Order: sequence, then structure tokens, then C-alpha cells
Amino acid sequence: MNHIQLFHNISGGYIMSITYRLLKKEEFSSVYKLMQASFPPAELRSFQDAITLFSNPSYRILIAEKNKIIEAFIAEWCFEKFHYIEHFAVHPKTRGNGLGSKIMREYQKQLNCPVIIEVEAFATKESKRRISFYERLDFKLSDIKYLQPILQKNTKSVPLCLMCYPSSIEKEALLNMKDYIFEFVYRL
Repeated sequence: MNHIQLFHNISGGYIMSITYRLLKKEEFSSVYKLMQASFPPAELRSFQDAITLFSNPSYRILIAEKNKIIEAFIAEWCFEKFHYIEHFAVHPKTRGNGLGSKIMREYQKQLNCPVIIEVEAFATKESKRRISFYERLDFKLSDIKYLQPILQKNTKSVPLCLMCYPSSIEKEALLNMKDYIFEFVYRL
């Protein structure tokens, strides 16, 4: 998944080419700014804690860029039996044009194992919109709910639900994946 060309049809009728590649550690500050613009502080690690994740062989960030400008990213954990997407965001200036769906569909095509994501369990307009977005991409909302451990000082735990792709994953397998995430992602 190092260099994939995505072609995205913008409402103006032209097509732009976006490259999809692995982020280098020295480029992380620009992605962290996008993380801060896309997620509340309670759902993020501090910059220092986040950049240390690059030393973990299971962690990587895939970016979609146009003209060397990061348009979107997927921060993921690649485990033997599944992938866990910790963060996925599209740059605010590019949102609403279908780019996020195209990137996620291309990502799904590249994998041969299940994908797990977390969404907020609050019944807010934004959380409903996010769940609907993932459901259109064939993710299934599970009934597994829990509190995300605190990632930064002065923040609170966030109530979360698991979503999975493909939708055929059994509840017991999902619970095992959740436990694995708690052991290898949140214990850090």
C-alpha cells in the first residue's frame, strides 16, 4: 500500500489524482495538526506520546496527498488477525466531496482481514453522521460499548462503540479484538 493512485471526481467536473502512501515519522507534525482539527483532545494522545507510536512495528499512518499536501490519513494498527483504525480524517477543506469514502473503499480492497473502528457512543448529530458514513461503507455497528481509557491529562474517558468490517464478525471475536486493542494499544 505504498503508492496507490486514487482518482476523485470533484463537483467542478475535473478529476484530481491523489497518492496514497506511508507517512514518514518526520512528517508527523502535519498529520497531528489534522488530528487536532478533527478529534476532541480526549480522543488523542499528546504529540509526544503519539510520535512514539512510530517505534511500534504494528502502527503506521497512511496518507492521501495531492501536490504534496496531505488531504487525509488513516492511523492504523496492523495485527495478525485484524486491523484497528485508531484515527481516520479528511482535511476540513476537502470534506463533503466523497474523498473519505473513496479512500476507505480503496483501503478495504487492500486488506484480507477484518477492520475494527471505534465511534462515539453519544447520540449526537455528529456521532450519528459518523456511524452512517461507516455503515455506507459496509461497516456494522456492534452493541459492544465501553469507555476509552484516558489518553491525555485533563481529559475524560470517552464512551465508545465498536464497528467492524466485514459485518459478519461474531460478537465473541469482536470482544477478543477489543481486549487485544486494550492490551496492545491503550496500555501504552
